[in-house]
Amino acid sequence: MIRWLLLIPFALLIAIGASSLFFLIATMVDPVMAVLTGDTLLVGFWSFVDAVFSSDDPGPIVTEAFLAVGRIVFTLLVLPPLVIAVISEVLGMRSLVWHAGATGVLTAAVPWILRGAARVANPAELHVSLVLGLTGAAAGFVYWAIAGREAGARPPLNGTPSSGS
Repeated sequence: MIRWLLLIPFALLIAIGASSLFFLIATMVDPVMAVLTGDTLLVGFWSFVDAVFSSDDPGPIVTEAFLAVGRIVFTLLVLPPLVIAVISEVLGMRSLVWHAGATGVLTAAVPWILRGAARVANPAELHVSLVLGLTGAAAGFVYWAIAGREAGARPPLNGTPSSGS
């Protein structure tokens, strides 16, 4: 019970923080991610400033901007490790390959799932997916290191009666 109340949430918080740090470093070091992030932030910032100054009441605009950023962060950095952690705990998956691989694949797939339209990807989109996959893999590795090695119910030891008898 303590595992579900303390260890798993703690491991998820640390894993999300580690993946956020990895993503931040990747956006500064990787040239493709740096251009994408810089252009997105520049255009987004000036669009936000224009909307705020052209409105009589900027409160709803600021609220919506923060909600939009929160949704993006949640979808890319919080949801994949959370989903994989729940699946791992329910199914008792303890493998490092499972935790890092599944979290990485799910994180890389999020933009493709949300887009919904089937089309051929260009190399820059594949590059971004690779960086997102590595970000997810970092989260999966950190979660596994803290809580995933002992995921799920432990099998009873030989000769030891189970708690149900």
